[in-house]
Amino acid sequence: MNEAHGGWFTPGQIAGFVGLLVLGAALGVGSYQAGQRLAGTGGGAVVAAASSAATPDGRVLYAGSCAGCHGANAEGAVGPALKVALAWSAADFRHAVLDGKAPEGRTLGVVMPRFAATGLDGAPPTDAQMDAIRAYLTTLP
Repeated sequence: MNEAHGGWFTPGQIAGFVGLLVLGAALGVGSYQAGQRLAGTGGGAVVAAASSAATPDGRVLYAGSCAGCHGANAEGAVGPALKVALAWSAADFRHAVLDGKAPEGRTLGVVMPRFAATGLDGAPPTDAQMDAIRAYLTTLP
């Protein structure tokens, strides 16, 4: 408190406080807009009701369950590149993802989740989800 101004803040202190508020608001808006650009939404949050009839998005499923180990473009990282999996039948692909067994009978590495047991998105995987992930892999460079 300042006795010369009746015990309140000086004009300089008030201006400094207002300046910090404006700076904080500008940083917040800028960060929000940058997040929108990165997420590709271009708008506010979109809430949609989940529907079991909706077609699964292979890109989203891959990003959430596979990309962390196999790389963003399935080029390999902790896990192997997935180009070889494109030659597998749909049934072989499902067996590998769900049970950890390659078509030739080889057991996949221990770090490979057995999605039949762990699930995708907190629920047991569906054939449609497996097909969507496999279809997404065919779009990668």
